[in-house]
This record gives sequence, structure tokens and C-alpha cells, in this order.
Amino acid sequence: MVDSTAQIALVTGAGSGLGAVIAERLAAEGLTVAVNTRSHTERADAVAAAIRANGGCAFSVTANVTDPASVRHMFDAIAARGRLRVLVNNASYRPRQRVDTITEDDWYQVRAVTLDGAFRCVRHALPALIPGGRIVNILGRNALAGDPERVHVSAAKYGLLGLTVALAEALRDRGVAVNAVSPGVESDGEGLDRCRNEIASQVARLAFADAAEVTGTVVHVDCDGAEVVSASQAW
Repeated sequence: MVDSTAQIALVTGAGSGLGAVIAERLAAEGLTVAVNTRSHTERADAVAAAIRANGGCAFSVTANVTDPASVRHMFDAIAARGRLRVLVNNASYRPRQRVDTITEDDWYQVRAVTLDGAFRCVRHALPALIPGGRIVNILGRNALAGDPERVHVSAAKYGLLGLTVALAEALRDRGVAVNAVSPGVESDGEGLDRCRNEIASQVARLAFADAAEVTGTVVHVDCDGAEVVSASQAW
């Protein structure tokens, strides 16, 4: 039976890796988690099943965040399950390329997932999130530092940082907190494997933080702990 009163957290790009760990942590905190993947439904199903096996509540939602119709259908499916309270924009496309090999299409594909996809999800989420909702964007310190092999990724992640700053101000008086978590290493590095639980812990903290007190911040997470700064300091 569907619980229409469920408090739902949507985690995009949650079929494996960091997204799956974030989904598991939010479920452990009592939220019903919508586990999103672009196309690998079996992966999202497996993450959701593992959450349920551990006593949590979760379901899978397959949607390509670059496709407006797909995103709309995903949010319709979520609305049928309860009320969305937390949006975690974790989906990202991060190929390594030398700058002289990046084509117009390469640039578009990275931006379409990392930045445009996040905005698309925010736009569909807002009616449910106002008031009292939370948005957490996943950044990446290497990208923000200017990764020479991921110029397009760095540009998209800076755009996501800018989106965090602007949304925090735009939604401050409407009861929605907007923050970001920035892993200290890229997600294909060994360091992040050791940090995933801490990253997920910080996402969970922001999911329940007082919206009036914590918004427009970036939490930098390294293996030895977390550092909270204002979003403007992250520039």
C-alpha cells in the first residue's frame, strides 16, 4: 500500500557509488528515498531493495535528467508516493578530456547532466518543497579548483555552485534551504571511497538542518573531516 504521507528524498544518480550511499543514509534517517538512475533500472532496484532489507523505505525511479519529459514523469511518480521534502542533485557526467579535444557536443553533454539536469529537477521539485524543503547539490573540490583534464566539468560544477548561491537567496524567505556538499577528491579516486560515509552524513545533516539558519553554505568533505564555509567563500 502506498503511504501518501511519506516524506520523500530524491537522490539523482543513486544507482551506485556515492549516490547509493547517500540514499542509504537518508533512508536510515527515516526518509522514504526515491533512488534515481538514468537507465540502469536494475541498479536502482538493487539499491532500493537493500534499503528495504535494512528496514528503510525506498523505491526506484528511472529518468534521464537531460530529458524534460522523463523528469516530469519521475516527479509524477514521486508525487503518487508521498510528498517530496529533500532533493539531492548528485547526477553528473565527468569524462576526462584534453581541452583541445572537447567538442560542442562534449560540452553540451556535460552541462546537460550536471547543471541543466539539476535545474530541471529543482524546477519540478519546488511546488512540493515550498515551504520547508531542502535542496543539496553535490559539487567536487577538484572541479572547483580547475581540473585541467575536465574543463567542461569544472565549468558545469561552478554553474552548480552559482545555482546554489542564487537559489539560497531566492528561496530563503520561502522556507527552503539550499546548500552544497563538495567532496575533497573526484568520485573515481580512492580517497572518496573512504569518505563516502562522511559525505552522506553531511548530506543528511543538511537535509534536516534549520532552513532559517543553514542555507547558502558549502560543506567541504575530506577524509579527515568536514569544513563548512559560505558559498561565496567557495569561489
